[in-house]
Amino acid sequence: MNSIKSFLKDVRDNNYKVPNGTDIDQVVHEMIKHIGSIDDELRDKLIYGTLYRWIMNQELSIELVRQVLYVTLDDDHLFYGIGDNDQDTVFTRSFSALFIPLALHYNDIFNYLTEHEYEYIYSRMTLYFELEKDFRGYILDKGWAHSIAHAADGLDSISAASYYSQKHLLVILELIGEKACVNNYYFINDEDERMAEVVIQIVKRDILMKDILINWVQQLGGIERLEIYPQYDIIRGNIKNLLRSVYFKLLNISGSEDITKEILKTLNQL
Repeated sequence: MNSIKSFLKDVRDNNYKVPNGTDIDQVVHEMIKHIGSIDDELRDKLIYGTLYRWIMNQELSIELVRQVLYVTLDDDHLFYGIGDNDQDTVFTRSFSALFIPLALHYNDIFNYLTEHEYEYIYSRMTLYFELEKDFRGYILDKGWAHSIAHAADGLDSISAASYYSQKHLLVILELIGEKACVNNYYFINDEDERMAEVVIQIVKRDILMKDILINWVQQLGGIERLEIYPQYDIIRGNIKNLLRSVYFKLLNISGSEDITKEILKTLNQL
């Protein structure tokens, strides 16, 4: 681990240039082996940071990106320890999810994904978002886990891709609403902002009828008023924060007045 960390520090210090003679395929696969490291500098700043820069600089072959995509989506990465809510396995899941936007960005440039691969990405990411139970954001001495924010980034990229249809977007919208209704964790690390971005992306696609979006807002406002605390306050707070984030982002989108009006009405009822 120290050797890959030292190598990536040198790469970072050299403005992320790939050193001459580097077997970049071997290096990237070694990076993925440590994608869930509890060393936040290695995991977040060096591995993710380098992958991000190499993707943006188009340093990786399409075949390598495809290989990493399949690895990050597999049971030993995106679903590693799924169901845990206080274990270090969350880092592997969360940072595997963060590769999806990079892979989809590469597809915007090179158009390499097949129909099967589009569907596979969608099925794995939506299932992961549904099943993730570890909602922690920042973990002392270990850095960002941020699983829901990272998964939302993946769903945001999926929602933006023209391949995905009304059917796909409707499921994603419902999943965002369901995740806002958790009653055992109060999201405090901007998860509402990242989930709201998914909703905004869906609105921008303009392929779902406004009635569907208005009904989604109404459903969120229709939670059962249980006199069970703190659970009721947690779910109510999570819903209000998501709706507020969506509301303010919608103010920059013309033609969304009907939705913002419904959000205000719903917030006043909660």
